[in-house]
Amino acid sequence: MKPTIVFLLLTGAVALYAKDKHPKKQDDSSQDQITVAAHIPSTGGPVTRFIATQHYGRSYVYAEHESGKTLTLIDVTNPSQPMVLADVAYPDNRASSSLLTATGTAALVTDTPVVEAKQTQAQIIRIMNLADPLHPTVAQEFKDVTATSRDVQPGLILLANTDGIWILQQHFALDPAVEKSYAYKVIYGESMYH
Repeated sequence: MKPTIVFLLLTGAVALYAKDKHPKKQDDSSQDQITVAAHIPSTGGPVTRFIATQHYGRSYVYAEHESGKTLTLIDVTNPSQPMVLADVAYPDNRASSSLLTATGTAALVTDTPVVEAKQTQAQIIRIMNLADPLHPTVAQEFKDVTATSRDVQPGLILLANTDGIWILQQHFALDPAVEKSYAYKVIYGESMYH
């Protein structure tokens, strides 16, 4: 086969590949991100607060509902696949019961509502992209947010609104200098910076 024919075959293959109607998702590891890891539709009314805890290496969140009659226990160990373990009614169905604190699978419940110092009206929370500070963009918006938490586990943020509970996850960009140094160490068995 002549070199010209090989070149034409390669050019045709590249052109066909470029016209693929299902392009692969770009790698955004060079950008810091906050993404939605999961969404859980809410059934017990608006969530007013979250209490995070752990049990045997698992991460749990108690979501207390505004009605003061129920709370939802969620396993968020795997943020992209949260599991609702229980929707629990408070003992005696008292209208003013409230979760005071939780430790793993044990909870301390009071007969009077717990008033959070930071309790505010429903708000709008936006995921903003500031990679280009002169042209920031809104990646996603959450309206009527009634509760938030960052106490679950590092890198996770919980939001609750009329659509349910949103589990957001922070992703930090990979540092090219660290990547280069690591690759050098793997290849040569020593640090670039002696």
